[in-house]
Amino acid sequence: MDKYEQRRIALQALVDELGRGGIASIAQQIGKDASYVSRMLYPAGKTGGKRIGENTVEVLARAYPTHFAHDTSNSASEPAPETPNDLIRIPLLANCGSMGTGNEVLDADYVVGDLALSSHWINQHIRPGNIRELKFIHAHGESMAPTFSDGDVLLVDVGSRDPSSIEGVYVLEVRGQLYIKRVRIRMDGAMEVSSDNINIKTVDVLNGDHQLRVLGRVVWAWNGKKL
Repeated sequence: MDKYEQRRIALQALVDELGRGGIASIAQQIGKDASYVSRMLYPAGKTGGKRIGENTVEVLARAYPTHFAHDTSNSASEPAPETPNDLIRIPLLANCGSMGTGNEVLDADYVVGDLALSSHWINQHIRPGNIRELKFIHAHGESMAPTFSDGDVLLVDVGSRDPSSIEGVYVLEVRGQLYIKRVRIRMDGAMEVSSDNINIKTVDVLNGDHQLRVLGRVVWAWNGKKL
């Protein structure tokens, strides 16, 4: 199997993992349209297919290191891949956060899979209080665009639940619904919850009457944007 077929297989696995909106997210990362990404998924020899070249692999490796970082080992600008002993399996939860009207909270944190990350990468880029408190979830909706998009995979630190300590994007449970919103503490001490999408931006100020739980802080959106 040549390197181009290996890249095609890795891309197909990424698309399958991202689910709905995955091809569009990948296209945005590499600066192409969705049809271009679809053609990269064609098997070798199929008319209209596109090989995944070196420049595209470098962009994909930065955005999706668990899938493509190993393919940049021939580049002097990229670090050597970590050894398997360095990998940490981060669980992917069935619960999905909504960037819109809300998703119902499941009765437990069901694990539907996992993704492997290098502990070196985690400690260099995320620096969590406890690696074991990192979880992956999917996000659905458009209210947090362009920070991240429908179908993105989000890395959440469930040990970081205090917006008064660190302002940022949090997973919130409100009346049995999961939301992903930006949270900040105002000068008067009230908690302000908002969306990033300027076209549908909403701002709520919580006065203590809301049945709200902070479940964790989003620390990385798997489109390569650190939060």
